[in-house]
Amino acid sequence: MITNLQSTDSNDEQDNTHQIDRLLDAIELVKDDKRSEALPILRSLIHDNSDFEDAWLWMSVAIDSLDQAIICLDNVLRINPENRHAALALYRLQMKEFASQRKRSQLRSYRDLSLVLLWLLIFTLLFAILFSSSLSIVTHPM
Repeated sequence: MITNLQSTDSNDEQDNTHQIDRLLDAIELVKDDKRSEALPILRSLIHDNSDFEDAWLWMSVAIDSLDQAIICLDNVLRINPENRHAALALYRLQMKEFASQRKRSQLRSYRDLSLVLLWLLIFTLLFAILFSSSLSIVTHPM
């Protein structure tokens, strides 16, 4: 029975070593700017262990989507709320997102203002055309 427990511990240790080796491979790929090659490794690690904090953290670096990076960092903080790297990265990403939302809002305001001014110009021109036509009828009776 003790031999059986030792073999189980040995298997777990080998699995952990294999996971760490795979994570290190993914990290090297990310550092070499081969993120698309690192993503399947990181996804596999996360699939095998959804609480693999470092895999989630490196997935946030490897992923292209800002929204998905935020989700990855949220998962890191779910696993370890004390992870300062994840908290800082999440803060920075959210600040970028807030800044882009403010910029979109400002652009929408400019768009709306330009549409109002365009319609005002159109009505002014139509009124001027109609008013000048009625004046020409009054000044040149038939």
